[in-house]
Amino acid sequence: MKVYTVYTHPGDADPMENAILIREGFNFWAFLLSGLWALYHRLWLGFFGLVAVSFLCTFAVELFDGGPEMDFALALVTGIGFGLIANDLRRRKLAASGWKMVDIVAGHDETDAEHRCFERSKNSRLRVPHSAAALTSTPSTGSPSYP
Repeated sequence: MKVYTVYTHPGDADPMENAILIREGFNFWAFLLSGLWALYHRLWLGFFGLVAVSFLCTFAVELFDGGPEMDFALALVTGIGFGLIANDLRRRKLAASGWKMVDIVAGHDETDAEHRCFERSKNSRLRVPHSAAALTSTPSTGSPSYP
């Protein structure tokens, strides 16, 4: 089973409508298409970081008079590294934009995890009685007070 973190934007009327699920672990598409993946997800700093690492790798190949084997090895290491941190970069960007992590859910694929997340969200809303939402506790006693 794959594990996903669920992010919602607190300003939305129904936060679960625009929920984003981000898979934990290695991102194959970020490994394979690093720069394009970063641009697609609007990770500008990640993209410019990849460009800088690419220039450094090219400089290292020229400096050490490496051949295409060294160039391939450095590109492979860069791609694997980016594939490992890509989903974390997306999470940090969402958190910086005000999105909140509301759940961690597992499923066989993203659709299954989405379904489980929405079911859990629906069930948690049904369990909270409307009168309990109106209760507030007083700071001095900790007992509930009614408005």
